[in-house]
Amino acid sequence: MNKRIQSAWMALGLTAITALPVFAASNSNVSPEPVTITTGQAKAEIMLGVESWSGDNTYQIGYPVHWFDGVVENGYFPFSQLEFPLDIYMLSAKGNAEFRDTWMVSASVKKDISSPDDQMVDQDWLTASNPSQLDVSSNSNISEFEGYEFDVNAKYKFFRGENWSLNAGVGYIYQNWQYTANLVQQYSPSGQTGYDYLGDGTPAIKYKLEYKIPYIQIGGKVDLAKQFSVEGNVSYSPLVTAEDVDQHLLREKVNKGDLDGYSWMFNIKGKYDFTEHWFMAASYDFKKMKTDGTMSAEFSDTYLYIYGVIPNHTVYEELDSTQHAVALNMGYTF
Repeated sequence: MNKRIQSAWMALGLTAITALPVFAASNSNVSPEPVTITTGQAKAEIMLGVESWSGDNTYQIGYPVHWFDGVVENGYFPFSQLEFPLDIYMLSAKGNAEFRDTWMVSASVKKDISSPDDQMVDQDWLTASNPSQLDVSSNSNISEFEGYEFDVNAKYKFFRGENWSLNAGVGYIYQNWQYTANLVQQYSPSGQTGYDYLGDGTPAIKYKLEYKIPYIQIGGKVDLAKQFSVEGNVSYSPLVTAEDVDQHLLREKVNKGDLDGYSWMFNIKGKYDFTEHWFMAASYDFKKMKTDGTMSAEFSDTYLYIYGVIPNHTVYEELDSTQHAVALNMGYTF
C-alpha cells in the first residue's frame, strides 16, 4: 500500500485510539449522550477522514468531423475512446453548521493522497466498413496524478418527527482531475500493421478534466438509537458543464472539449456518537456524470512541413464519469 495512504490511515486510527481513554475518563459516571439540540440554538461539527475511490473518467469521440477547410464528414460513433482510472485515496475535510434546528450549511474539500494503480486504456475503431472492429488498443501507466473536489450546500428541514427529519436544498461541486500517462504497449487487435509500439518510459498523454455541478438535493435523517443515526441524500443536476484537455505528446496534438449534460448522485452516512462532542462516521457516495459537446483537435506547425497543411478539425464528444467513494471520518461537535 502507498506510504501516504498508510500514514493517513494510521493518523486517523491513532486519533481514535488516543481519544478513547479521554472519552472514558471524562464520562466515567455519565452515559454517553448525543448532542441535545435546543430550538433557537446553533451547532457545528468538523470532520477529517480518508476516502477510497473507484471508477473512471471516460471520453469518446466520433463523427461528424468538421475539417479546417469547411469539409464535413459524417459516419459512425465512436472512433476513439480513452478511459482514465479513478482507483485512488483522498483525504477529506468537512464542516457542517445547523441553525434553529432548521437550516443546515456544509462545505467540504477533498485532495488525492495516491495515484491510480490501474492503467489508462486508449482504443480506436478505424474501419468504416466495420465500425465494431477494434483496430488499435494501448495501455499506459499513470506516472503523475492530481485530483481535488470542493462541495458546498445549504439545506432546509421541511418535515420533522420525534426521531426523524426530511430536508431539501441546493449545492455546488467543482472537480479537477489531471493525469500524465506513459505508454506501455500499443498493438492492433484486428491485425493491422504499423500500430505495434512499446513505450520507452516517457510521457505520451496529459489529460485534464474539470467539472462544475450545481445541484438540487433531497434527503433525510433518522435516529436509530441515542448514539447512532443514519442519513441519506439524493441529488440531481441538469446543468453540468465540463471542460477537458488531452495532449497527445508524441503526435504534437492538443484536443480541447467543451461539454454540458446532467448528473445524479447518492450518499448514505452512518454516525456514532462516542460522547457529547466526539463521533465517528462511515459513508458511501456515488456520482454519475454524462455530458456531450464538441472537441477541437489542434496540431503543431510540424505538420505543415511534413504534410503541407495543419489538419485541425472538430469532432463530436461524449464524456461519462462514474465515481464511487467509501469514507471513514473522525469528527467533533461544538
